[in-house]
Amino acid sequence: MSMPMNKPQPLAFLSNDDSDYFRGVWARVFGRFISNARERAGLSIENAARVAGMDPRNWRATESGSWLPTTKQQLQLMAAAVHIDWPIMVRIITMCRSAWGIE
Repeated sequence: MSMPMNKPQPLAFLSNDDSDYFRGVWARVFGRFISNARERAGLSIENAARVAGMDPRNWRATESGSWLPTTKQQLQLMAAAVHIDWPIMVRIITMCRSAWGIE
């Protein structure tokens, strides 16, 4: 006799402060992916931002985990600027989805 599968439940012991903490952790992880890709592409923050049509302050903030792109277009432009294929970028975003508050 098999047991019915239960839907995963949210971690009830986590407070809102914990959720904010983990959002920040995942935002910094995403930022490291972007930073590493930019460095591999041989681009400065200013050049990468220019190629993506972004303000360099936003690019720098993304790499530090304090600002996240909010549109698909922004994410696509960032990926293209640092030579990340879109399917790979989607995987990175999916892994880091908690940064955007997506569970």
